[in-house]
Amino acid sequence: MPKSALVVVDVQNDFISGTLALKDCPAKEDGLEVVDVINELTKLEGWDLVVFTLDWHPQDHISFATNAHKFKQHCDSKVHLECAEVYDKVVFNVEDDQKREQVLWPPHCVQGSWGAELHKDVYVPAGSVTVKKGVNTSLDSYSAFFDNDKINETELCQVLQSHGIDRTFICGLATDICVNFTATHSNELGFKTYVIEDACRGVDNHNIQCALCKMDESGITRIKSDKISSLLTTKEPPMQ
Repeated sequence: MPKSALVVVDVQNDFISGTLALKDCPAKEDGLEVVDVINELTKLEGWDLVVFTLDWHPQDHISFATNAHKFKQHCDSKVHLECAEVYDKVVFNVEDDQKREQVLWPPHCVQGSWGAELHKDVYVPAGSVTVKKGVNTSLDSYSAFFDNDKINETELCQVLQSHGIDRTFICGLATDICVNFTATHSNELGFKTYVIEDACRGVDNHNIQCALCKMDESGITRIKSDKISSLLTTKEPPMQ
């Protein structure tokens, strides 16, 4: 029987009712809707590991629109940093004259803040593991495996390997960003990767559809939560 890990991505207060609440983003999806679904999943028998990931940014993080003016602008940036706003894509000139493209967001998930905490209703089973990402001031980290430039790696892959994990089942927030990048890297690292669609919510409708199409093309399996229990007890995937 292959060993399976549930990876719950960024179900944090700021993405549900805080500074970057998904319900206020273009797709108007409500992040709170995933909590009950995820709780049902975490309580299933058969998981060999449950992982919770957290955005965990310093106050001076490069992704915050309010910090854009503090960084050096690259000549390729079409948006001037002094005028940059939320959702703008800018280009910074960072360490050793490196070009770094960045979408700007409201300040969110600041280390130690209420907004960075898991939502209070999320069930955290005994023995689960927490992985923090986005801790470097000048690097964002959508994926729970790597930062956006793949300069640094989190401990997630090592944790999965230490538990002998073969399959990852990924859910949480947001479909088109952190779930997408985490699933992509899980697949690239050789884990059989599933994305639990009804346990995810996203930011932008167009980007959500693009992310889902790329998942299909790369061999990531999209699945609904009501199919997981049978999949945890059989080697064969259920009918989609």
